Amino acid sequence: MVIADKGGMMQIVQIRGAASRGGAKLVLASTLCLLILLLALPWLEQLHWWYAILIISAAMTAFAGWAKLAEPKYFLEYDQQGLHYHHRLGSWHLPWDSFLFCGVPELNQQALGYIGIKLKDYQLFLQQLPPRLAVRLMTEQRALYLETVRQGCAQGQCATELLSEKEYFDTANAHFSGIKASFAWRMLRLAEATGFELFIPVNFSAEDSMLLCRHINQSRLQLIPNTVT
Repeated sequence: MVIADKGGMMQIVQIRGAASRGGAKLVLASTLCLLILLLALPWLEQLHWWYAILIISAAMTAFAGWAKLAEPKYFLEYDQQGLHYHHRLGSWHLPWDSFLFCGVPELNQQALGYIGIKLKDYQLFLQQLPPRLAVRLMTEQRALYLETVRQGCAQGQCATELLSEKEYFDTANAHFSGIKASFAWRMLRLAEATGFELFIPVNFSAEDSMLLCRHINQSRLQLIPNTVT
């Protein structure tokens, strides 16, 4: 991760994940194999089961490659304006003054494969969160949410109550309903268990994740004078 500063202005920092890597090579290699297998079909006296499996495998690998190409090249960016998260179904943006800090969340004293964001302004975030992305994030993070529910049950809370989705969520100046309300209540429950509302999946080691969070926090402090995390 290289950070450059010019003329006192912070240059964009881009973090690339594993999900988008190797997509083009995978598509080219699998498409070539599939083409060779299909062109050889007329010369076969009999279509064996193993040959059919090779064709299906090449087609599935090509599909996996296309799926990689659909992923954003950089899943996380931060610059003078704030923090940007990119997903193939949408993105969200947090100005520096809309969150308190970034860290590596833990459950049962074990680091999770995420970096967490402690939100300060729920309303600003929910207003610009695409509903389609909210649904996808809730689906992808369902295992994490269920683990926090299980932990809550161990502490005597009712699982049925924790799993129930409320229809509305209100901030000081806004009213949310539907999927955004459900997302907001999940953020609250995740924050109760981990201290963070937003979770960004990463494939880094815990040490590298902590290093990334440290730099994000330092950037935030530099761009918001007299701010204490």
